[in-house]
Amino acid sequence: MSGTVPLREAALATIADRLTAQLSDVAVERARRAPVDTDAETLPRLVVRGDDLEADDSQEPGRTHYRIAFGVTGFAVGTTDLAAEQALSLLHARTVAALAGWTPATPGLGDIAEQGGEFRLYEAEDSSRPAGEFLARFTILAIGLAGGPWSS
Repeated sequence: MSGTVPLREAALATIADRLTAQLSDVAVERARRAPVDTDAETLPRLVVRGDDLEADDSQEPGRTHYRIAFGVTGFAVGTTDLAAEQALSLLHARTVAALAGWTPATPGLGDIAEQGGEFRLYEAEDSSRPAGEFLARFTILAIGLAGGPWSS
């Protein structure tokens, strides 16, 4: 175990690094629990959060294939309601383009697949400026030795 990182952590760190590099004009955070304040914080913003993990040891002898689910929540504003919705659509498209089908160079990590998304414009009482958020869902394949969910 010495010198290794859990595959889940390796995947989430690599994903956040990829988004930071590909969307250099967007703030990227990980594992944030506090709500994003669209009235006070710099936007656009992405928050990466790990979700469920499924293990399958039937794919390859001596190895476990993990499907790691994760979500990227994007926040955007505009000068009008329409501009906010368009900004959300653009940020979502850029996020998907940066991740979907990409294979990280990190050992043990495979392709990222898009799973879908949700969009929401905020009501006027939720934000003083036109704003909204999306949740884009993905999975990434991670492969480790059986009984060893570690990146090398």
